[in-house]
Amino acid sequence: MHDVKTKHPDLTPERLADWCLMRHTMQGQRAVKREGVSYLPMPSGFKGMPDGGQEAYEKAYKLRAIVPELLAPSVAAMIGIIHGKETQIDIPDGLSAIWENADGEGMSLEAYHRRITRYLLWLGRYGVLTTAPAEGGEPFLAGYAGDSIINWDRDFFVMDESGKRREGFEWKDNPKFRVLELVNGLYVSTVYEGESLDTITKSEPVALGDGRLNFVPFYVGNARDVVPAVETPPLIGIANAIINSYQLSADWRWQLFMSGQETLVAINGEAPKTVGAGVVHQMMGNDTMTPDLKYVSPTCSGIEAHEAAIEKQKEAAVMAGARMFEQEKSSQESGEARKLRFASETANLMSVSQVSAALLERGLKAAARMKGLDEKDIVVPPKDLLDSTMSPADFAALFSVYSQNGMSWETFYERGQAGGIFSPERDAEEEYALINPEGAEDENAAALV
Repeated sequence: MHDVKTKHPDLTPERLADWCLMRHTMQGQRAVKREGVSYLPMPSGFKGMPDGGQEAYEKAYKLRAIVPELLAPSVAAMIGIIHGKETQIDIPDGLSAIWENADGEGMSLEAYHRRITRYLLWLGRYGVLTTAPAEGGEPFLAGYAGDSIINWDRDFFVMDESGKRREGFEWKDNPKFRVLELVNGLYVSTVYEGESLDTITKSEPVALGDGRLNFVPFYVGNARDVVPAVETPPLIGIANAIINSYQLSADWRWQLFMSGQETLVAINGEAPKTVGAGVVHQMMGNDTMTPDLKYVSPTCSGIEAHEAAIEKQKEAAVMAGARMFEQEKSSQESGEARKLRFASETANLMSVSQVSAALLERGLKAAARMKGLDEKDIVVPPKDLLDSTMSPADFAALFSVYSQNGMSWETFYERGQAGGIFSPERDAEEEYALINPEGAEDENAAALV
């Protein structure tokens, strides 16, 4: 057995539990219910039943409970917002094949970018590995969910790639771990595989011209920055609210069931052998005993309180998602202010958008480097995400400030572009050239030269 399975100290039981919770709530009701008492404890009264309450728990209490499907729709909506505005991607001609085959399995680059965003929102962590087919071919981007990256250090990463492997018609467990590191300053990828991890495959990827790589082309980001540090998933509040609502739902529906199940009670007489429509039961009394036959039902006075608590948990889930929007600021703030805010605040839609774009860019730059191409900035995310269309009145006021030399043409253009007035596909100089095709210059335009 190899030490390759050793986990980084930051992967505490609490962090691993958070990832399990996010996975189960993302997969929905069936996945959550499969976990049994981990998310829905058995009521203490059940344990006194002959079978320890197992049948009542499985076939009544848990079965009737409802797990709200809130996380997956929230993630999908946020992906739609983040990718609703164009991300500018400028790929060198030598990498054009990656547009239609970003992951080596036919996924488009746009779809791969959305996958990065999805995992950053969902698990709060994602890794991008730039690699190429062992037999030769175009480089592509392999992706790793945050919980599969189990160990890391400077120029050193370990990923758990364990899964199923087909042998004939059967699928069997296949333990597998990949180690990426620099050895004597050169990049080496080693795979440990098999039940005892004793099948070892070592490769030494090369760049254009058969030169060895002197860097590890693997990049990890969380929901706030491009670093491998583990942080709480940004939507953990929604997942917690889902479980709380599930637990309350189980109690609520159990009470509803019990309140509708009246019990026949025989007083001072023999209990009936059968009950129901058409059944006549005769009870005999005497001078000292008055027989009676009654239906008794529980009051279940807590039903309304449970209903109110369930609604509060749904509101809590909505608020947890809404917090992702709270940090969204105007794109008019300076670049330095944006940089400081991005580095210091909790995760929000803008930080996720920026990290997603940065991971994609680093992966593409590594691919360009492998092929000896230009490594210029090739991924530019939108400056803002929410609808910020500028009204005609606001634009007129902004133009008045510009025309009175209260701001430069470049600043005026940037604010107009953020407000949806100017095209996002042109910069300030290109726009001015369209406005002033004769090449006349004023003081503001001259500042662009």
